[in-house]
Amino acid sequence: MFLFHSSATNYNNLRKPLTNSSNYIADPHEIGVGEINPLRALHPGLVFETTMEDYLRFLCYFGYSQNKVRSMSKTNFNCPKNSSEDLVSNINYPSVSISTLKRQQKPKVITRTVTNVGSLNATYTAKVRSPEGLVVKVIPNKLVFSEGVQRVTYKVSFYGKEANGGYNFGSLTWLDGHHYVHTVFAVKVE
Repeated sequence: MFLFHSSATNYNNLRKPLTNSSNYIADPHEIGVGEINPLRALHPGLVFETTMEDYLRFLCYFGYSQNKVRSMSKTNFNCPKNSSEDLVSNINYPSVSISTLKRQQKPKVITRTVTNVGSLNATYTAKVRSPEGLVVKVIPNKLVFSEGVQRVTYKVSFYGKEANGGYNFGSLTWLDGHHYVHTVFAVKVE
């Protein structure tokens, strides 16, 4: 199992936006989730647990044959019957990439599960930043953790009927008053 958290920042040590090699503000394709903040990384609040099975499913979705996946992983893993590149977006990872969102299709829904590694009793509220025209909804928009609840699953829907064509970048940030867990997304609208 691999634990990922998103305690990175999109700002440099001068509190200016990260830039690319051309000195323009960098987009998520260029910087990922941002620049690591070592102090925040010690206490991330929430983490995304990604398993070996997630990575093996990623290979299946991306078009690797079951025999190749088994050979690489030295396991008896079975690829899902409905493998397709469209399913890559559902890997439990602290970012979202949707390779194609057609304007006329119904909303594309992805699922993520987070594990609370902070205070036992914590409530996180969702804050979405998305470009005009791309409708992004989070369900539920509050994650409540208690002594008996350490893991919570949520869904994010993306609807692009009014969005600009090409890549649309944005973010979902979970806030509890002490932590902010930042997830970037890249959605290609056609």
